Amino acid sequence: MKLLFQLTVVGLIPPFVAGFPFSGRNGHSRGCPPFNNGSFHIQQFQLYPENAAWDPHNCLVYITSLFNGSVAQFDPYKNEVLDIFTFPGITGTGSEHASGIDLNRRDGLLSIVIDAQNAFLTNGADVSGTYWLLKFDPQRKQLLWQANLTEATQGKWGGFQDVTTDAEGNSFVVGTYPSSILKVDKTGKHIDIWYPPQTTNTSVHGYTGIDSIGDTILVVDNQNVPEQSPNGNAAIFRFDMTDPHPHPIRVPFTPSTPIGTSDTISLPGKYGGKVALVSIDLIGVTVLRSQDGWRTAEQLGTIVIDFGLVNMRDLPATFPIAESLFAIGEYFPGSFVPGTVAGNQSDFPFFDITSQIDGLLG
Repeated sequence: MKLLFQLTVVGLIPPFVAGFPFSGRNGHSRGCPPFNNGSFHIQQFQLYPENAAWDPHNCLVYITSLFNGSVAQFDPYKNEVLDIFTFPGITGTGSEHASGIDLNRRDGLLSIVIDAQNAFLTNGADVSGTYWLLKFDPQRKQLLWQANLTEATQGKWGGFQDVTTDAEGNSFVVGTYPSSILKVDKTGKHIDIWYPPQTTNTSVHGYTGIDSIGDTILVVDNQNVPEQSPNGNAAIFRFDMTDPHPHPIRVPFTPSTPIGTSDTISLPGKYGGKVALVSIDLIGVTVLRSQDGWRTAEQLGTIVIDFGLVNMRDLPATFPIAESLFAIGEYFPGSFVPGTVAGNQSDFPFFDITSQIDGLLG
């Protein structure tokens, strides 16, 4: 099925210089065939994708299915969903949603964030419900462990929705209402409140996305602008994983034009961690580049997607397939199919933004 949509690129600046290795979610794909199919659709009943992780070892994509609380294993070369991974007590409950996902390229394991829907329905006024981090082996199709994030926070804050993984297999999970980061060790038995909230007001809309390169973590902070607001001014902050007293350091942009309200940030492996893609609610994807380890950044421009052409509601994340890069189209069901926890949609678009990004890089 041909995908009809329009991309507009705003802004150009000088050429990019190649860099070094990358974070796990967006790894290099030298062993996988090129994927030059362009934009595509996945035909899968009730998929409702939220985020995705590329597996450069097996040339597959793992996609979180938001409302069903499951993960789809997708072969892009066959354009086929191979399997749906479900989780007892989570999948199909309606109250537990699958959001952030990261594949650790060192061990091939998935870290999956399960969020409680209440915080996102009430803009943080109600953070009740149980948040989980799952560790899943997609080769053995086995859930290795699940860590209860709500027990660590005693339910005092929430909105956990994205994750990145370090070289030792520790997971850093970002919370939104308000901003926080939890560190979960590789066994799932120890949860550290690595960066605690700086306020007790759970309605503060803060960190929504996280990714990492080496020991550097980047988060996107919405600075208390409500989700999907047209007047957003998201900021990027840097953390050092090795810092015994973690603290955020703002990454200044040049130019300092506001970039909108954001869901996620990703560091594609093909650019060596020097380029960040920031998904912007109701707009598209903003491209940033840093030549100094994310002490500063150039704002290269924004890839604007015409949401109206595909009746789309949001653009929650970006991800690679081989050396190509894609943005996820997000939909919210107007009503649920009776007896299920999602709508009746089966057609979901994924937008190829590779040439637009390369054009901005020069």
